[in-house]
Amino acid sequence: MASTIFHHWFDQFNAWPRTRRRWVGAGVGVLVFAAIFALGALFGRGVGFPNGLEARAHRLAARNATLESENQSLKQQQQTASTTLAALKQAMASRDAEMQTLKQEQAFYAKLIGIDGGRSGLGVHSIALTPVKNTNAWNFTVTLVNTAENADAARGSLTVAVEGVQGGKLSTLEWPALSGANKSGIPFAFKFFQQLQGSFALPKGFVP
Repeated sequence: MASTIFHHWFDQFNAWPRTRRRWVGAGVGVLVFAAIFALGALFGRGVGFPNGLEARAHRLAARNATLESENQSLKQQQQTASTTLAALKQAMASRDAEMQTLKQEQAFYAKLIGIDGGRSGLGVHSIALTPVKNTNAWNFTVTLVNTAENADAARGSLTVAVEGVQGGKLSTLEWPALSGANKSGIPFAFKFFQQLQGSFALPKGFVP
């Protein structure tokens, strides 16, 4: 029946004038194009992001990237601060240990030489002289100490004088008169103690 109706309609269409058939064909084409466009728009709306969700998704993604960058920066700053704090604590601990060691050394040498509060300061703890065989030369070792409370570093030059007999008379040879000695003395610089070593030669006929 549908085929009969279609053939009947087609026969009537062919019976129309050519101009009328063109207009009817153009109208049918426009209706088909409009239907296809409407279906495409409806399909696109159904699968897309309604109500601006796509733009919101882009904004959220950008904000998330910004927050991740800020979080990474904060982590780096925290790590730097932790490293600096650890280095500072280590330096303070090292300095405290050094100060404690120096205080112990100061107390030890103060007790060793028996200097009380009224006699504290720069002093000579010991002098050792050793003759050089078959010569008039001598080697010496002098230990200097500084037991003054809260004292600054002691600086200066050490000179030695030797008492003895020469030509049957008592005589004292000062540092410049000792052959081979450094005329300006032996320099020293220390906080609590220091050992100085040197040598000198006595003139012939001088008995120390």
